Amino acid sequence: MGTAEFENLLGRLCAPTFRAIKAGSLVALPKRDGDDIAGQLARYVPCLARSGTALFCLADGPSRLLVLFYRPAALERALARPGARHLLERCGYPRKASLEKRLAHLKRRLAESETFPHEIGLFLGYPPRDVRGFIEHRGRDFTCCGYWKVYGDAARARALFDRYDVCTAAFCRELSAGVPMTALLPAGARDGREVDDALGGMVE
Repeated sequence: MGTAEFENLLGRLCAPTFRAIKAGSLVALPKRDGDDIAGQLARYVPCLARSGTALFCLADGPSRLLVLFYRPAALERALARPGARHLLERCGYPRKASLEKRLAHLKRRLAESETFPHEIGLFLGYPPRDVRGFIEHRGRDFTCCGYWKVYGDAARARALFDRYDVCTAAFCRELSAGVPMTALLPAGARDGREVDDALGGMVE
């Protein structure tokens, strides 16, 4: 995969996380003959880290590398919310575990399941109410659907989805104009408070 194609893929799927308005994004990087996807990804780790973004490999299969890009401080706070803590405990996550241990547990859950564990939404910054609603309603009876299925305030969710769309479109326009992704990442590590601000009251 060429650099432009690689950066456009990351931009389409991760721009809100890169720009610090979303806690996490999941990317399936295809493996093709002759590609060194892991090596290609490794070259971006330093600049991502400087901007406050980390990454974690959730699965390394024969045809794809499944990678979670996330903002550690924002994700820590997201998983510490009462609704998220309760859901994680129901799914067997150890109480008061570090973020690293929770990510490792998610990786094991993913390896043991034929589908994505439903709690993965919490690691992508989805509101606990919506993750819980998806589980309880088995993906049906949602109020609206965008980046995730919503079981709460549809108007607020649509506004947030629109904000993600605008962010992604702007990021990808810059990439298409020839600006390298490293130049589009925000300078300086952030504590992720922008993520909380973006979610507004959609935290439970």
